[in-house]
Order: sequence, then structure tokens, then C-alpha cells
Amino acid sequence: MSKDKIIQAAIEVFSENGYHRASMDEIAARAQVAKGTLYYNFPGKSQLFKTVVKQGIEDIMQRTEAELNSPLPMKEKIERVIRDHLDLFLESRHFSHIVFNEISNGIEQEVLDELKELKRKYLSFLASIIEEGQCEENLCRAVDANLAAASIVGTLESTCNYYLNHQDAYSRDDLEQFAFTMITQGLFISLE
Repeated sequence: MSKDKIIQAAIEVFSENGYHRASMDEIAARAQVAKGTLYYNFPGKSQLFKTVVKQGIEDIMQRTEAELNSPLPMKEKIERVIRDHLDLFLESRHFSHIVFNEISNGIEQEVLDELKELKRKYLSFLASIIEEGQCEENLCRAVDANLAAASIVGTLESTCNYYLNHQDAYSRDDLEQFAFTMITQGLFISLE
């Protein structure tokens, strides 16, 4: 489908050139679609950029929601959330570059506001799971669940960003274990 080709091409072009230097012409050429097709699907560069980022965030939200709504113990839920985040950022280096370097780089305020709201919903969802762990399983420390959720996502994003620049120093398994230890040692009372 041409829309999917456009989005994939946009991810690559935004990652390689940055938001401001990326051109709709280059995106159309990379996607091998006519400029009319590009503009029919996305009236402007900011709308295309928003779609790219929104799809990535929604993907991780859907994966995480499925994992966290499963009947697994809290420890396994958190392990899977960590794995899903790492998978998203490590499987698509271009998307990672956009998230780590372009989101706050002079993007239109309306687009930023929509993306912030999406991230707020995701953090709220994670916070509710942390609260569940505090109440029902007495597994999580009594911490502010919203700050804990933001810390988990921040830790994962920072760890992925660091890893992408130092891949020779760590294995993928090392990265996952490190993130799990960093997050759970501060969050869980006990893992036993």
C-alpha cells in the first residue's frame, strides 16, 4: 500500500536528514510514489512527521497494553514491557533517531501537543499498572506511580540511545538484563 511505503520512506528521510532538511520531494522519491499521492495522503510535512511518530508510540502502547493486561505476574509483565520498548527502538534505528533527536527540534506546536498527549496517556497507563503492583501484589515500592512510569520510559529510551552508539560493547541480552535490573531494583521491594 502506498501509504505504508510513504511512512517507511519518511522514517528514513527524517532520520537521515532531520525534520527541517527533510523534503516532501525526497520522501516521494524514496517511496516511489507521485508527489500527488504523497500530498493526497499527507497534506504537509508536519502531518507526515506526526503520523510517523504517532504510529511508533501507538505500536509500543498496543504491545505494552497486551502484555500488561495479561494474567502474568508483575515481574514478567515488567520484563515484557522492557523487551517491547527495546525491540521497538532497536529494530527501527531510523525511528529511534527521530524519537531521540527530532521530536523537540522546532516541530510545530500543534504536532508537539498531540504527541505529548499521546505520551501522557501511555505514561498514565503504565502508572496504573505500577499502582496495581503496589496494591494488589504488594510487590512495588510505595512511590509516585506517575514519576515511576516516566522514569521507566526515560530509562529505556536513554539506555537504547546509548546502546545504539555503543553496540560493540554490549549484547542485546546484556542490554535487556541491565534495563530490567535498573528499573526493578528501584521499583520492587523484593523479586522473590
